[in-house]
Amino acid sequence: MYWIREIAGWGLILVALYLLRAAFLFLLDLETPGIVEAAVLSVAGLGVLRAGVLLIRISTAARVCQLERRN
Repeated sequence: MYWIREIAGWGLILVALYLLRAAFLFLLDLETPGIVEAAVLSVAGLGVLRAGVLLIRISTAARVCQLERRN
């Protein structure tokens, strides 16, 4: 079961990196820099990143507890 959480966590991290990249590209637009759009995407990306890291932490803790229970 913990593998599903870990895969979901890594998937969320990839989505967060994509959102942060999109925010960076909004700032690099030379014609009309989208500061508001970049801020919204940055906040969303950081929230998704935090959720992904949380899922990976929970998955790792579950794996450690399962290994400890076997010993």
